[in-house]
Amino acid sequence: MIDLTLALLLLCLPGSQGASAESNPVTPVFSPRPISLKVAPDRVKELEAIHDAAAEGGNRREVAEQFRPRFEALASELARSESGLSAELWLLRNHWWKRSEGTMEQISIDHAKRLIEEYKTSTQLAHLAEFSYLYGRKGLLPLMEALEAASPHDQVDAAALHALASSLRRSKDSAEQSIAREQLLRLKERYGGLAFRDTTYGAIASAMLSPHSKDSLSVGQQAPQISGADVHGESFQLTDHLGKIVLLDFWGDW
Repeated sequence: MIDLTLALLLLCLPGSQGASAESNPVTPVFSPRPISLKVAPDRVKELEAIHDAAAEGGNRREVAEQFRPRFEALASELARSESGLSAELWLLRNHWWKRSEGTMEQISIDHAKRLIEEYKTSTQLAHLAEFSYLYGRKGLLPLMEALEAASPHDQVDAAALHALASSLRRSKDSAEQSIAREQLLRLKERYGGLAFRDTTYGAIASAMLSPHSKDSLSVGQQAPQISGADVHGESFQLTDHLGKIVLLDFWGDW
């Protein structure tokens, strides 16, 4: 019975009928299970979208506290992954609500230090520099130095220098102003060509190193030249509208 089954099986193989194994070698054919190419959804982004929708029509602080345990659970479950770091960054950013309690700065510094240690190879650490308002001016300097020393990425180093210089240049202390100038010079020299939002770190550093004087910006003076790109990506200059009424809207994204 076994021999008969084997013979029938061989007859069904391509090239087996009326030919020897030497003239028509048979190559085994396998039919593996199809591989699924479906990408797993980003659970952190999905939760952020749900949070943002809830916060839109409610008390943002209360909504953040309601969502905190869910982000903490994701950060723990996805630890040591980029998604886990995304959850951690949401938690870090929302330490802002602890400001009224007087605990925001120290909690944020400790949290950021841990993230630098655990995720030092991630480019997402550049966000630590964007959250510079959390750490206080005294806590910012050692934290940004630690971030720059730990990260192997130019984009992260540039973000750290920019955050530090932006904060210290507003100080009334001459020593801190000197440090800010040194950092801006380093930023311009080392990372001037790196893109930052709609411009480059070099352009930002140059503007901060050579600001317009207060007298040149006083009422009645001709406005300094302004150049950039409009909403369609077309280059323009303020002088293109010479003789027309121009409304300048100065805004921030915090």
